[in-house]
Amino acid sequence: MARGISAYKPVCPFCDSPIDRPKKVEPRRLGDFDCGVCECGAVYVHDVTGHNLGAGWVEALGFACNDDWDLAWSLTPGEDYQDAFLENYDIESHLVQPTGRTKDDRVVRAALVFIRMTKDIREVTHEGVREKMELLSEPRISSEERDKAYLERRSRRYSKQQVQALVQAGEVEKITAMALEDPLVLRKIQRLLYSTDEMLMWKAITTLGAVAGALATDRPALVGDLVRRLLLASGDSAATNWGSIETIGEIIRAQPKIYGSFLRHILGFINDPPSCPAVLWAIGRVGELHPRVVRSSSFFALLALLKNPEPKIRGLAVWAFGRMKAKEALKAIQGMTDDTEELGLFDGESIRYTTISELASEAVERIEGRSATDQE
Repeated sequence: MARGISAYKPVCPFCDSPIDRPKKVEPRRLGDFDCGVCECGAVYVHDVTGHNLGAGWVEALGFACNDDWDLAWSLTPGEDYQDAFLENYDIESHLVQPTGRTKDDRVVRAALVFIRMTKDIREVTHEGVREKMELLSEPRISSEERDKAYLERRSRRYSKQQVQALVQAGEVEKITAMALEDPLVLRKIQRLLYSTDEMLMWKAITTLGAVAGALATDRPALVGDLVRRLLLASGDSAATNWGSIETIGEIIRAQPKIYGSFLRHILGFINDPPSCPAVLWAIGRVGELHPRVVRSSSFFALLALLKNPEPKIRGLAVWAFGRMKAKEALKAIQGMTDDTEELGLFDGESIRYTTISELASEAVERIEGRSATDQE
């Protein structure tokens, strides 16, 4: 709704709540910007000239991340945070002047730059941001005490380089312990799904699934947020080849009782050609340990994929049915032992280049060797 030309009190663009006048926050960082924090968790900085919005935006980003620049530069606009601008703000009167001039004809060019992080990131950074603002009204706290508190908070942060090194080494227990201290570790593993190093991507998929599974009971909200982000990414056609579906499969594999119902969600992508290989890989991984979880979904609809014209899909279907020892697929797979089409797949440990014929022979051996004690 238009406010006309009358001056009005500034409000947060994200929650519409009144905001306080920006204040000076020590230590000063990139520029001479005053800062503030809204009750909804958004931060804002004051650009007195209105011409340094880029620098103001960087200042707001750093402030919102509690000066953790490794975190700040790893975030994605629109996905990890939102930003907004409020122009014609007069800090003297603490009013927005829509015309750009005050009643006494003084020119107002200043602006406020707002950034609000997503909920999971705010949970990690917001306490430190609030403490910085509270220090303004607590002059008794010495700079030494302030610096000590800051270092203690930073000690609970882990860099993307630390996380990547442990992912490459397969140190799931260490990463899980780190994630309990620093919830943003999960996001840093998720970033590795976009790696151009294929093996690192697969290690990120299996590690993220295992760590999320280990955290599911202690930090259910954190893992729930991760699953929702992965589901949203899976629905983005531009992101179907970046490990989201496979990672959801790994989380189900680690915690079938909690997340088994999500298998139906990823099965919904089975008729999307770019996503189909990812779905079949996830089915094979889940079905290997928890065949009943797969059978409770649209299991028989997958049998038709053994005749798919695309070798990658045909081969992964053979592999998946073999992993879960599906006797229903035995006859069809026996007829594929002379299919010499080649494909590559990650078998849980390494990237393997093989033929459908070889996968079919292995699947037949697994299915025929199934004992009564394997039945679920």
